[in-house]
Amino acid sequence: MTSERSTIGKTQRVGGALAAALCALALTACGTEGAGSEAAAATPTASPTPTEARPDPMDDPGLTVEEQRAAVAFMRLVTEVAAPCEGSSKGLPAESPSMQPPPRPGDSVTPAPVEDLPPLGDTSWDFDRVRQEVELGDTEKCAALRHGSRIAKALDGSGDPTAAHVEKALAEIGYDLPYRLHGPEEAGGRVEFTLDLRGGELCLDGTYDGTRTTFDPYGVHPAVYCTDVKRRG
Repeated sequence: MTSERSTIGKTQRVGGALAAALCALALTACGTEGAGSEAAAATPTASPTPTEARPDPMDDPGLTVEEQRAAVAFMRLVTEVAAPCEGSSKGLPAESPSMQPPPRPGDSVTPAPVEDLPPLGDTSWDFDRVRQEVELGDTEKCAALRHGSRIAKALDGSGDPTAAHVEKALAEIGYDLPYRLHGPEEAGGRVEFTLDLRGGELCLDGTYDGTRTTFDPYGVHPAVYCTDVKRRG
């Protein structure tokens, strides 16, 4: 998949999720303030065979203003981290861990079609097809390294390989939106977590062993969760 497809996917997801979040903040223009949604605040739970596309919790109209602000802050982080990568191989961190810029005034945020989505008029749902791993474009490969570098800087050498320690460290650098973080979970003396960093298609599996952090980035169709994906190999 080219970086162009990655940019298109990002436009679609940011166009929907971020626009919904900004709309909710403008209460007088967009309607009433939501009462909140426990389902949206929780990490999505993957079921074996969903019968339709997974909803993006950021698009839930029941989010409170505080939850909408948190969603906007997270998407701002995702776009700012990826900004130096856009349209160039430059922007890679000087030291990579083992393992779209924000819209300008006047830019259109109209969702663009994603090549991987079914064509218009195709209402069929094939979970086995959409859960296949998606090839990341150059922009998101670069963004994965930059996210990994930020996280490794916060965790590496900090000791205490516990879920609580990792969750606290991730929250301190902005990765604290519950439905964008799966885990952390302790397993075999290590801590494992998955971050949904999609403005486009990027998900990131991380493992921390108390000394260093390793990462595994991969692409995921926007209609499923990171935890749904069937990895290659």
